[in-house]
Amino acid sequence: HATIKIALKKHQEQAGIHKTLAEITELLGQYSAEKNHIYEDEPTALPNQLMLRELFTYLLADVRDDFQQSDALGDKAYFSKKLLSVTYIKLYKFERIIASLNNEQNNLLIKSIADRLTEITNNTGYPGVTIKLQSSDFSILLSGLERRQVASDLAQSILNGLRQPFIVNHEKIFVTASIGISFYPFDNVKIERLLEQAKQAMAYVEKLGGNRYQLYTSAFRIMNSSNVSGDLSLEADLHQAIEKNQLELYYQPKVNLKTGKFVSAEALLRWNHPKFGIITPNKIIPLAETTGLMDKIGKWVLRQSCNQIKIWHQGKFDFLKIAINLSGHQFKQSDLFHQLTQLLFELNINPEFLELELTEQVLVEGVKPNIQKLNMIKNLGIKISLDDFGTGYSSLGYLHQFPFDVLKIDRCFIQNINQNAKNAVITKSIIDMAHQLDLTVVAEGVETQAELEFLIANKCDEVQGYLFARALPVRDFEKLLKNDHIFLIPAAKCPLKQSISITV
Repeated sequence: HATIKIALKKHQEQAGIHKTLAEITELLGQYSAEKNHIYEDEPTALPNQLMLRELFTYLLADVRDDFQQSDALGDKAYFSKKLLSVTYIKLYKFERIIASLNNEQNNLLIKSIADRLTEITNNTGYPGVTIKLQSSDFSILLSGLERRQVASDLAQSILNGLRQPFIVNHEKIFVTASIGISFYPFDNVKIERLLEQAKQAMAYVEKLGGNRYQLYTSAFRIMNSSNVSGDLSLEADLHQAIEKNQLELYYQPKVNLKTGKFVSAEALLRWNHPKFGIITPNKIIPLAETTGLMDKIGKWVLRQSCNQIKIWHQGKFDFLKIAINLSGHQFKQSDLFHQLTQLLFELNINPEFLELELTEQVLVEGVKPNIQKLNMIKNLGIKISLDDFGTGYSSLGYLHQFPFDVLKIDRCFIQNINQNAKNAVITKSIIDMAHQLDLTVVAEGVETQAELEFLIANKCDEVQGYLFARALPVRDFEKLLKNDHIFLIPAAKCPLKQSISITV
């Protein structure tokens, strides 16, 4: 009886795995067909990070089903709650390799690596899927694991498999990898955090020289926390930064692609530290959250931005909008709505000239209450912007649920877009989809004329980036405004009938 039972279970598991893999393939095909392959990485034909959340949710259902079946069968000695592993794979020093290859050879190598990873994943005997992330990074989701060792064995198989050379144009190319692994539900239950944890473990491996794997542990969280805090003197200095008038807002212009003129500006926080010079938000915000100062600094930024709107509108710049980035901590404040209403009333400014930028990662944690909160804010007349679109891991289907006015495409898709066919397809699809949803599209990080011409040709609405101007202090920003500065828009590609002049 025991022998028959074990053999039957193995047969059922294998049948279930094949069924799951077939359904994943069908799911990807449906999504790609509906969205013009926006969910598919072009060189590798793998699902990309926009598909990550759907695949995670799909495989998670199998894990939960297995757990429910174990209770129903009452055979807890054999059945147990299963794990889902998230593996983060970074090809070690891969930039050096691709620098010596042309674009066609690079695509061929990436495709060969993706095929080998997929084959190794399929040979594990567990439902799993390989996903292409940005740059040379991959992720593998593996479901239904009875123990962590299965994911460790997968990582070792990948390292062994990558030791075999890849043949590109009759030349042997050798590749190694750094691998990090996290587990649902023990490390976290959200795919964004699990992927970040796996990435932290991978980064630790990179520091050791690569070509190995590491499981995520709580030690990485402690290490990360201490790195964010920096030295204690910097924390003490931040407590006094507001009182000593060391905080300042810089403004980066957004340019309308039909007129070449400013339409708005993004407010960006700077800390004029007496010892370390100008400190940027990517260092200020984590430190503020660690030291409990985010509430105080967030309120200061809101007030300063609204006050700047009033100053500029009382002058001759009554057309200018200001966009403010809200951190996750700031958005979760219970009195955020009260702060906004109080500032609008006190300063008597038109709410339509204030825009709040939030990232996808902030919003997908509690979708329903966040939608309600945003609707309340939007009812005040304030514009809502989705920032860094494309870098998160949730579905494009979330877009129609949130009351967005603006969608900002992250610079990772814009960079060298004229040379990157995959990013070109994704960006064009995002612009078309956003326009169908009546959203204004802003492209971030535009640095070259070729990138600008692509965005004009594909009817992007606004752009910002170093091609036009860096983030500037108020006095320098106002110089551009007072000069009635107009940026050059390529006449051949511009939707206007005549060319536009430029003042340098």
